[in-house]
Amino acid sequence: MNFRNEMLNEICKEKGIRIEYLSQKYILRLTKGDITRHIFGPYWDINSASADRLACDKAGCYAVLNNCKVPAIEHKLFFNPLQRAYLLDNEGNMPNALAYFEANNSQVVAKPNQGAQGRDVYYCDSPKVLEHAMHTIFTTEPDVALCPYYPIYTEYRVFYLNEHAHYMYGKVKGDTWKHNLSQGAKAFEFNDSSIKEKLAKLAIQGAKAIDINFATIDIASLENNELVILEINSGVQAQHLLEQLPHRRNTIKGIYAEAVGKMFGNGPLPK
Repeated sequence: MNFRNEMLNEICKEKGIRIEYLSQKYILRLTKGDITRHIFGPYWDINSASADRLACDKAGCYAVLNNCKVPAIEHKLFFNPLQRAYLLDNEGNMPNALAYFEANNSQVVAKPNQGAQGRDVYYCDSPKVLEHAMHTIFTTEPDVALCPYYPIYTEYRVFYLNEHAHYMYGKVKGDTWKHNLSQGAKAFEFNDSSIKEKLAKLAIQGAKAIDINFATIDIASLENNELVILEINSGVQAQHLLEQLPHRRNTIKGIYAEAVGKMFGNGPLPK
């Protein structure tokens, strides 16, 4: 079942919006009156192009968050030597990557700089593993992002829309070291108002720093309960969440309905 399409079909019917399914239902075209908007997979016609690209660029997003003094996990950029050789210095990637590796207790995570859903993400605890990970990612991606490895105790995801944190849940690891629901992690809900308040504050700070309107924001809880932003996702997805927590369908539908309203002018939909 495609929860996104099912809920959006209901929302558009309720709001009198025409919905068309294009490209094997991956692209949705929404029309009411003389206004037309699109939803391209998990990407909604609600964010500026620059905000969308910043969120999709792990190193770039970190650079902006760090500049705005928003607590975040560092992501360092390395260019593909085949696709972006003109951006590399004479030493190439590996001397700088190994220096970064050694400066971070010989434990880093290598990932596609514009990756998603935990694909091609490697824990590197030796130079050999690091080199293999970077070479593997470079076979399909233009850039690699390295970040320090932290033992993340809990990861949280916050649904952010229109300057508010609307819903949040936690993620615990499954059989792997990753916290992605698509990689076997488990979603859980919690009621600690103190943690919710801190998560909301940090998520709003991060979203405003990159000037994004609609996103899910992943926040890691480190030692001493320190909260830091891991990633901001401009692609808003809830498929795996609703497979695990189906009782939250109306919660997500409500967020989607507000997002649709935002796409059509932030007020009453045009007649």
